[in-house]
Amino acid sequence: MDAGHSDALRDEEVATPFVLSLERRRGRLGEALQVFGVLLLLAALASIPLTVAGATWATRQAMRREFSPRGPACPAVAAISPAGRGAKPPPAFVFQGAGFAYQIGDVSCEAVPEGWFSAKTYPVCDFDAPAGIVVTQGARRAVFEPGVGHGAVVAIRHGRISCTVTGGLTPRLGSSRPG
Repeated sequence: MDAGHSDALRDEEVATPFVLSLERRRGRLGEALQVFGVLLLLAALASIPLTVAGATWATRQAMRREFSPRGPACPAVAAISPAGRGAKPPPAFVFQGAGFAYQIGDVSCEAVPEGWFSAKTYPVCDFDAPAGIVVTQGARRAVFEPGVGHGAVVAIRHGRISCTVTGGLTPRLGSSRPG
C-alpha cells in the first residue's frame, strides 16, 4: 500500500507544476487582455472629441471657402436706379445687427466664422438676383447695384461692407459657386 500511495503522490507532484504553469500563463494572458481592453476603451473615448473637433473645423473651413466668392465688386451707387427697382420689393430685414433691403429675388444669410477656432462670426448674405441692395450698419449706409439677373454676395467683415457680383439666377448656398 505504501508503494501504491507513493506512486499516486508522484503522479500528483508531476501534474501539479504543469497545472500551476498553465494557471500562471492564463493569469498573465488574462491580465494582458484586460490591460489591452482598457487601453482600447480609453482610445475610443478619446477619439470622440477629436472626431467632433475635426468635423467642426472642416465645416468652418468649408463655410469660409463657400462665402469667399470670386468676381468683380458690385457697383456702388448713390441710389438705386429706376431700372433696378422692383415693382413690389420684399420687406427689408435685419441680420446680425445689419439692415438689408433688396429689390427682387431671394436671399439667404449665414453667420460665417471669423477665424479657425474663433467664436466670432460675420454676416454674409447671398442674393440670387437682387438688382439693387441697400445695406445699413449703424450710421453707415451702402447702396449697390449688381444689375438685374446677376447674383451678389454681401459681407460685413471688420466693419467693412463689401459686395461681390456672382453668377446668374442660381442659388449658391450649399452648392459650388460659379466663378
